[in-house]
Amino acid sequence: MHKIKQLLAIIAFATFPLATNGALKDSIKLSLDPPSIALGNKFKLQLNGYAQAHYELTSIDKKVDNDFQVKRVMLIGNAMVGKRLRAMVMVDLASRRSDRFLHEYFMEYSFMPELKVRVGQFKQPFMLENIYIPTILGALNMTEGTRYMAGIAGDPLQGNMVGRDLGIMVSGEALPMKDGHRLMAYSLGVFNGAGLNQRDNNKAKDVIGMLQIYPTKNLQLTTSCIIGRGHAVEDSPYGDILQGENYKRLRWSAGIEWKEGPLYLRSEYTRGRNGNIRSQAFYAESSVRTFKNFDVVANYDFLDRNIGLPHDVRHSMARATKSHNYTLGFQYWIWRQCRVATQYVHTRNDNGKNSHQWLTQFQFSF
Repeated sequence: MHKIKQLLAIIAFATFPLATNGALKDSIKLSLDPPSIALGNKFKLQLNGYAQAHYELTSIDKKVDNDFQVKRVMLIGNAMVGKRLRAMVMVDLASRRSDRFLHEYFMEYSFMPELKVRVGQFKQPFMLENIYIPTILGALNMTEGTRYMAGIAGDPLQGNMVGRDLGIMVSGEALPMKDGHRLMAYSLGVFNGAGLNQRDNNKAKDVIGMLQIYPTKNLQLTTSCIIGRGHAVEDSPYGDILQGENYKRLRWSAGIEWKEGPLYLRSEYTRGRNGNIRSQAFYAESSVRTFKNFDVVANYDFLDRNIGLPHDVRHSMARATKSHNYTLGFQYWIWRQCRVATQYVHTRNDNGKNSHQWLTQFQFSF
């Protein structure tokens, strides 16, 4: 009920000018793509959002479970003051936890295309798959390696911080080319390191940066890194770091993205370190447009949470330390980022049980 009241308050704020007298009518302009309200020449409010509902069927050792899920219902408000100042708020109406309801809120000032400054809570500039909006990702479940390495979910020391944090970041695009695209983009930020809607839990700050190079319009080469010091929210499964201890947290990634006609490819390799435990991950995602609005999607991802773990110890662990995921599916784009998608996912673990999963997603975006 509280979330519904908040949504109604946002809608009421957005529609209030329409109920005022004729003195404002000349300064109000409405647009349905995206929904927006302009007050005069300096202030503009835009409302965007998307929703994803899933049907999931999972088979593990002949035990089959299936259910319908509402994965995300995101409402995004963007306010522009002039051409340089922007403010953004993003909330997840489907979240079951009050501390996960608010995802992003920041202000950004653009001095020029080469220099923007952003302050608030937002996605960390680490890994392409992490910074992209889920509505355009081919894999309906984000790859396991990205979830672990980017602090989205799966790392017990860091918890599920959804890839977002509080901090300040500078970014920009530089070196315009003859065909109109820019050769380079960069992002560099300083963050608390504690995660979504959390105050800093140690004295250290995380430094996170990304560099993107575009040799052509259709090709992107990227690298990113995290230099930080985490504060363990749980004990390490390897016994080296205990809950409440600070530890060195390092990440590095290199990636490529290429699009040519109906073909699309994105791949990233990542190395990580929690204290003395080293990890690595890799994924490759591809899609091909076979006919109008219909894509075939294939994805492979791999995660090794402890590279140096001996073979005999690895297979005696209570939880899997190495996993491979294979995905094959189809998606049909009804309109822009509105789609229906279905995928088969096979997960193979080094210990424990393997799984087979069938996912179907209904996605609406405006």
